[in-house]
Amino acid sequence: MKGVSKEFKIGTIVVICLVLLVVGITYLKGVNIFAEQKQFHAIYANVDGLGPSNPVVLNGLKIGQVQGVDFHPNGDGSIVVSFSIDKKELNIPGDSKAKIFNSDFFGSKAIDIIMGEEMDYASDGDTLTSDIEMGLAEAVRKELAPLKQKTDQLISGVDDIITNLNAVFDDDATQGLPKAFESLERTLETLEKTTIRLDETVAENKATVGAIFTNVESITKNLSNNNEKLSNIITNFDAISDSLAKVNFAQTIEKADQALLSFAEISEKINNGEGTLSQLINSDSLHTSLLETNKEVQYLINDLYMNPWRYVHVSIFGKKPKEKYSKRELRQLRQMIDEELNSKENEE
Repeated sequence: MKGVSKEFKIGTIVVICLVLLVVGITYLKGVNIFAEQKQFHAIYANVDGLGPSNPVVLNGLKIGQVQGVDFHPNGDGSIVVSFSIDKKELNIPGDSKAKIFNSDFFGSKAIDIIMGEEMDYASDGDTLTSDIEMGLAEAVRKELAPLKQKTDQLISGVDDIITNLNAVFDDDATQGLPKAFESLERTLETLEKTTIRLDETVAENKATVGAIFTNVESITKNLSNNNEKLSNIITNFDAISDSLAKVNFAQTIEKADQALLSFAEISEKINNGEGTLSQLINSDSLHTSLLETNKEVQYLINDLYMNPWRYVHVSIFGKKPKEKYSKRELRQLRQMIDEELNSKENEE
């Protein structure tokens, strides 16, 4: 080593440093030259900020890095993303997806491998199906879209309300508002007075209302205590109703009609003067005879009282009692005198 010059040593160190620098830069770009890697591709319409060295994960574990991001050679504007997977023993199904997602809250991008179900595995250099997760801003925008639509509808409704209010409070339309408010105020005052009167009436008749409820409660209690008796009464009434239902009302009414017809015939005969009963009812002779008989009986009793010896002769000393005139005799004398006076007056 003594023969190695100082310049050689410096050059060797510089070369080693350059190699290490290149290896480090390459690793930072996603190329691990010391590991066996599989390289895959995916075509996206928009990578949403994905760049080289962004991680590739599977089930949350980093398995590789993005190696390159560039436009597709066909010139259609699509973007080809190349990424490597360090786990060579990892078998990726052919229908797996390479999905771009936000790896943190600040919007850093990464590729998430969504494993498929095919038994055929993708080979080194194959192109996987691409997918992209909705960004935070886009998600917020999507969530706020319905709210924005409803807000627009609300604003439109408020505009309509303001327009209608302007129409209501227009000079021509507000002429009748004072009268309407006065009428409403009078109505409220009347309602308030009615409420006060109702309260006073209830307060004045509180005892009466209490007594009414007490009586109702007593009646309810009596009904409850006599429930069995009421049931018996209803049962008996039901039995009476059944008995009445069984009565032959048609035959009874027919007999009543016949009795009324017979009574009508008797009444007609009495009115026509047929029979003794008709004579008694329609003629005054019986009444007159009874009056005359009553008078004669009274005269007889009076004569018996005034002159009892005419009918029963009893005398102890043999002396004849003094005779007195009875009312009948006085009446006959009075008639005889009246007749004589009338005859003399006629002769004159």
